[in-house]
Amino acid sequence: MVAFNIDLPDVSEELRRGSPRLQDLAYGYLKGLLLSGGLDPGDQISSESVGRALSISRAPVSDAIRRLTVEGMLEVLPQVGCRVVRPVAAEMADFYEIFGATEGVVARFAAERHSPREADEFAHLCTELASRANLPDDPDARFVELRRRNRRRYEKLHELARSPLSTRIGESFWDRSDFFIRVAFGPRDLPGYVRNAHKAFVAAVVAGDGPTAEHETRRYLVRLGHDVADLLARGPSGVRR
Repeated sequence: MVAFNIDLPDVSEELRRGSPRLQDLAYGYLKGLLLSGGLDPGDQISSESVGRALSISRAPVSDAIRRLTVEGMLEVLPQVGCRVVRPVAAEMADFYEIFGATEGVVARFAAERHSPREADEFAHLCTELASRANLPDDPDARFVELRRRNRRRYEKLHELARSPLSTRIGESFWDRSDFFIRVAFGPRDLPGYVRNAHKAFVAAVVAGDGPTAEHETRRYLVRLGHDVADLLARGPSGVRR
């Protein structure tokens, strides 16, 4: 059921201070709601309502909506506003197959191109990110923190790969994947094999084993895609009915 009157939350001062351009403020605000659970598939919003929440005009909001439409998380409804997309289960396997292929190549590049010092730094960082200490008890807050940690892991991986073009491509995949995972899994943690796969591909990268790093990264993302597709086919968990 489409919700036509979404109660949009106030924007954080941190986001406002960190967004010098109004279109970036609107983009960051909407993407944050899409990835953290403030907006769910089928929810409908207007540029006017977002503008009121941010105390800005419609123009920068419309720009942000266009960007998120291109990224596949919003769809424009002519003369009405826009709506959060409903991920299609049948498309998830293809998406994660492509995602796994690209990130697998990046993992191989990282394994083959890092220095010994960088390998040590990467290993130390990933050990910290994998720690379950200090994770929030609240499921929504925990999801946001785990997403932040996972993003940091992949950002560092792309740094080691020394491939700026792949980073620009990867950012779009990361956001869409986070959105699909949030919709499919709801408040639940990801399966245990994801943590095991992270350990495996990190170890391969640190060891300089490019083929194994590529294989482990690709394998777990493809498997995750099938799980996302299966959950979406059965019905989204953790979203409003």
